[in-house]
Amino acid sequence: MEPSLSYSYSQSAVSEAVVDQLRRTRGWVLFFSVMLWIGAVFLCLGGLAMVGMGLFAGAAGAMGEQMAQEFAAIGGMAVLGAVYFVMAVFYIYPAVKLSKYAARIRDLMNAPAEQSLVAALNEQRAFWKFVGVMMIVMMALYVVGVVVAVVVAGVAGAAAAAGGTGSM
Repeated sequence: MEPSLSYSYSQSAVSEAVVDQLRRTRGWVLFFSVMLWIGAVFLCLGGLAMVGMGLFAGAAGAMGEQMAQEFAAIGGMAVLGAVYFVMAVFYIYPAVKLSKYAARIRDLMNAPAEQSLVAALNEQRAFWKFVGVMMIVMMALYVVGVVVAVVVAGVAGAAAAAGGTGSM
């Protein structure tokens, strides 16, 4: 949580050109906010579908040797469904921030004061801060994924070479 900053606002109104530029972006901000909300809903529905398919597969599975495979499939579907729900959560925060940004732009259009402009820019800052942090996290995950892939490929190659699977 960021410390509360105290600003001194001038009593002058924000120029009409500034308000106009932000007004012209408001529609796109709302569009992306709605798209993020729709994406979150679809991810939640996909997560429910994955969990449901796993449960259905488990209920329809045969008894005996296939039981272990069925339970593994159920677990895999449940994990995949949980990943979908986590991804949906990561869509919701930026959707909220963009919605608030659009609302602050509307407030600025209604009362073009510096305080309204600062409030709008604060919501925009919070959105971009989240996007930046997520970009850093994703880049780190990509690096880890490449390293893991290289190590797994190296281990598999070494195991194949040690096993004498090469042809002569």
